Amino acid sequence: MISARFILRVLLPVLIFSPVAGYTQSMSVIGGGSYARNCFMSATLAIQLNSASKESVEECNQAILHGRLTRKDLLATYVNRGILYGAMEDYQKALKDYRTAVELEPVTGEVYVNLGNLYLLSQKYDVAIQQYTTAIELTLAKNHIAHFNRAMAYENNKDYDNAEADYRRAMELSPEWVLPQLRLERMIRNIEKGQT
Repeated sequence: MISARFILRVLLPVLIFSPVAGYTQSMSVIGGGSYARNCFMSATLAIQLNSASKESVEECNQAILHGRLTRKDLLATYVNRGILYGAMEDYQKALKDYRTAVELEPVTGEVYVNLGNLYLLSQKYDVAIQQYTTAIELTLAKNHIAHFNRAMAYENNKDYDNAEADYRRAMELSPEWVLPQLRLERMIRNIEKGQT
């Protein structure tokens, strides 16, 4: 188990200072047997570690092929496998899985957050902003993440007013989450120093 101290010491500086460290959202699976549940758990872990294995992807493959999944669980499994591919830096396969998920259910916000992350990593900030905006407009369990990620895309696009508004909205939605405040303070310091 990863300790909170490890996350604060190692991962927090990466997330604060990295210009493109978007937060991903896995999706819970209700049924589908152990393959689908293992796929979800692997995706959740991949989000924390930004790492995944081929074995984890195989769990998802087996769930998709043989899991007798409901439409909702199939959607979730494609999203979770996309997260694993993203953690493995196989962005084309991740994009394919997210697009399949959109075809299955075009009104699931988590899919668009994850699509936005791929575009953020590709430095296609305008497209990333569109994806995050769609996520915010749809049902989304963790809306603060979409606002935070969109703020980073705005910041990279040098649209500081919208970036600030989204960082502040993320702070309102999740007051205990420190990253939006830290990123906002960093952005303001950089603007004041002329480092943008």
